[in-house]
Amino acid sequence: MWIVILAFIAILSLAVIWSIVEKNSYPQTIGVAEPWYPLIGNGLLFLGQTDVKKFQNVQKVFSAATEDLVRVYLGPKIIFLTSDVNMAQTIMTNCMEKPYLYEFLNLKKGLFAAKLPLWKGQRKALNPAFNMKILESFVPTFCVVTKNMLQRLDAIPAGETINIMEYLSRCTLEMVCATTFEFDVNDFSKVDEMLNNMEWFFYYAAKRMLKFQYHLDFIYRWTKDYREQKSVLEFVDTYGMQVYNKANEKYDKGLLTKDQNEDDIKEGFRKPQLFVNQIFTNTMRKFDREEIIHNIFTILGAGTDTSATGVSYILLQLAMYPSYQQKVYEEIMKVFPEAEPHITPESLKRLQYTEMVMNECLRLYPIAPNLLRESTEDITLCGARIPKGSIFGIGIYAIHRRKDIWGPDADRFDPERFSPERSAGRNPFAFLVFSGGSRNCLGGRYAMISMKIMLVYLMKRYHFKTKIREEDMRFHFEIILRLEGGHLVQFEKRQ
Repeated sequence: MWIVILAFIAILSLAVIWSIVEKNSYPQTIGVAEPWYPLIGNGLLFLGQTDVKKFQNVQKVFSAATEDLVRVYLGPKIIFLTSDVNMAQTIMTNCMEKPYLYEFLNLKKGLFAAKLPLWKGQRKALNPAFNMKILESFVPTFCVVTKNMLQRLDAIPAGETINIMEYLSRCTLEMVCATTFEFDVNDFSKVDEMLNNMEWFFYYAAKRMLKFQYHLDFIYRWTKDYREQKSVLEFVDTYGMQVYNKANEKYDKGLLTKDQNEDDIKEGFRKPQLFVNQIFTNTMRKFDREEIIHNIFTILGAGTDTSATGVSYILLQLAMYPSYQQKVYEEIMKVFPEAEPHITPESLKRLQYTEMVMNECLRLYPIAPNLLRESTEDITLCGARIPKGSIFGIGIYAIHRRKDIWGPDADRFDPERFSPERSAGRNPFAFLVFSGGSRNCLGGRYAMISMKIMLVYLMKRYHFKTKIREEDMRFHFEIILRLEGGHLVQFEKRQ
């Protein structure tokens, strides 16, 4: 018995010594976040903390990484963090691999989390599905789906407080299914429950990332979190497989094709070439069944949650600042004075002030507050050789609020920051709402077009108010920026 105890003490002592050696193995040019302790590293920043406190602690660390890098230790695992724009550009340009932490999403063969060799082939093959001509062909569908949402909002009594995110999520899910899979959301039996489970889907992945003891599968499988995540995954899988099975049935019948003829052009819009056509019939590379399924889940999750989150923050911000809301409304009415707006890609481009407002909201409240990269080669940063396989974290939320870039009032809402005059010469990596570099978000332009159309209809129909103030806003640590308590607004129909 004593031998076992002594062996355990010896192993523990060696682990403590090793962790101290690891901590001091880099030059002092790369500092270490505090508090740091042997074995657990910076774990006390996250262990036992609420989701809100985790977010706040992560941002504190990023705020200390305004120049170059800072080290964070999740147990023995090092993550190099930065909120320096030039360092972020260097990392995102040279390190395009996604680290193993993204595997917690269980979508390792989809575009978002795929390893670099797989991602390169998929991205090259799927780029044509998101070219501008195809995206513009989705405009009529975006309009129809948004009007469906207005009907649901019209049924709510005036002045009643609602979480607008719930209605926008349903709208964006319907958009994604219609434009990318030609799938009717009404075929889902429990849409609201499905959307709720999609939120939990992202939540459990983020929660596991900060619990270094759960990174090992054989440990995680014994936890309550694993059982709850498995239940969520099974629920979401049921719906994702409905989309896959319907698309696969069309493919088997020869109904999915990339070819078009002149009959496909109606009212000046070319018939949309759906993402599902590209992934099933792509001649550039053959997608296997698991790749198709993982990409379907990726599009469903990313396409739904991101756009809905973006518009939710925009509406909340406009509700806080009635004068800016009025300016957006006036511009929209000037471009679309008719009761039923005739929206075209050209008319959307005329909403210049509206786009400035959107960008400013997305600066303050980026949909993805942080992102991770992994180096595939040794890289020298801050005078230190950092070996391949190292993980880097880029603080988008922190970069978007840097006072040396955005001014001393960087935390204040000011759409004029995105005027042509003030935007001139700004480093493109200072605004990373859709990531940056070659591995940026494939659906960024899709999201901007759909969000702008939703705003056109919502602003023409309603005036929004809220009791929430910016100083009251608290966020959860998640992959997507989650607001504590929801995006609560009141609205009334305009006369």
